[in-house]
Amino acid sequence: MNGSPDRDPPPGAAVCDDPGIARRLLIGTPALLATATTILGLCLPASAGAAFTPGATTLGDPLFPQIGNGGYDVGHYDIALNYAPATNSLGAGTVTTIAAVATQDLSSFTFDFQPDLQISGVTIDGHAATFNQRDAKPRLSRNPKVTQPGKLIIVPPAGIATGSNFVVKVTYSGVPEPITDADVSIEGWVRACSTPGNCDGSFTVNEPIGAQSWFPCNNYMTDKATVSTEITVPNGYTALGTGELASCVAGPGETTTWSWTEDDPTATYLTSASVGRFEYDDSQTLFDPTGSVTLPIYAAIDSAGPASAKDEVRDAASQIPSGINFLSRRFGPYPFDSVGYVADWVPAVGYALENQTKPHFAGDKRGPVVDPGELVHELAHQWMGNDVTARTWQEIWFNEGWATFAEIYFDARVNGGESPKKFFRTVIRSKGKNFRIAPADLGSAANLFSGFPVYSRPGAMLEGYREIVGSKRFFAFARALTTEHAYSTISERPFVNAAVNGSGLRPNAAGKLRTYFRQWLHREGKPTLTPADFRR
Repeated sequence: MNGSPDRDPPPGAAVCDDPGIARRLLIGTPALLATATTILGLCLPASAGAAFTPGATTLGDPLFPQIGNGGYDVGHYDIALNYAPATNSLGAGTVTTIAAVATQDLSSFTFDFQPDLQISGVTIDGHAATFNQRDAKPRLSRNPKVTQPGKLIIVPPAGIATGSNFVVKVTYSGVPEPITDADVSIEGWVRACSTPGNCDGSFTVNEPIGAQSWFPCNNYMTDKATVSTEITVPNGYTALGTGELASCVAGPGETTTWSWTEDDPTATYLTSASVGRFEYDDSQTLFDPTGSVTLPIYAAIDSAGPASAKDEVRDAASQIPSGINFLSRRFGPYPFDSVGYVADWVPAVGYALENQTKPHFAGDKRGPVVDPGELVHELAHQWMGNDVTARTWQEIWFNEGWATFAEIYFDARVNGGESPKKFFRTVIRSKGKNFRIAPADLGSAANLFSGFPVYSRPGAMLEGYREIVGSKRFFAFARALTTEHAYSTISERPFVNAAVNGSGLRPNAAGKLRTYFRQWLHREGKPTLTPADFRR
């Protein structure tokens, strides 16, 4: 991006000085917060007995044992950011409020949070708590360029009894730093720069652990929570959070506060807090007949991009209604209350991400870009990945396999592209060395986004299953997943069980189908079972 902080607002920039535009969503959070502030009497001194113990500092992910925390379950995040784009800094008034319930008698607990931001205070139900920060264990990578995940350790003034609601407020400030992953890509809070020095805000893409670069959290998929995001920025900037726009109100000192609310459970890696000089539009809607709902479409395109690039983005994004309707007929009703996209100009990122309700596209050196196929991929993730989420990072094949299949299937059915059957043949006939890494046994966090084992092979596995059972049973299986695992997670065993139970195959063939999935997910080599083996 380019442009200076004192530039006039770009054409299409929102003017937000009327609280009357608020579309406030009513969620259970106020009641939860009110309840939480009354439970201090349920807490006993930490010294009252050995029953009060520290919460776990890991949730045992096979690839990322450094992240996730035990002893509590988060219900809601209220993230308030006071952001200065000119210095890429979070100032006074930045606070994350976390409403949670204890799942054990807690003497202390931890959040995932990077030490780049300076904490000025932590309270629990309004009472000061002691805290410190350290690196998580074990070491993520021997590569010194890779960011080591951090932990925020909090000791309450009294032990927190199991079943008690409590509210934690963490006040902090400073310059958030992007996280460098094990594959040396960057994520988290990334400064939005079209070229070095031409920067106008933030671009938040948090997969797998980037959320902890800008707010303290239980940074794991099994602890989904609702999210409110309030971002105060200088006038002329647009700030985009997760979910729906609740209000956009002018504040003191020529600032505007954008408030967004997501009342559906959200994995932390799918949250947003992207700021820039965007051409912003929320005037469009789409109708999802499968859910009989009208959805607002939030669109944001980097205003500094070339006119031709922005026109191409709008042309690609015009397919969002038809894409959502195509997918909802096959995967079930769209699971959230809005849809949209952020087309930024941050070529250093180099990828798109399926942020919940607002897929993010980083663009390239030419300007903002939304590739039509990539758009379908990210929209498909709203069902498979965001609504139903892989339970561990070792099972990312679930998220990416479904999105890859959907991209191929949509292109074939709508655009006359390569047939899914041909895609399957291309994958199974590819070189043997491509099969050395098994999708369900990636071995290293550095392989998390490896193209063949994470995207192509699982996508082909799903296409093969469709060929085995037929499209009717296949999409019934997909809808069963989004119904039975809505707003939750799924692991390999229930996935395979559902596929086998929904296959309609006789016992011998059903046993062969289990072998098919085991080979395609775990074999360190080319699978030997294909759809042809089920036609003999």
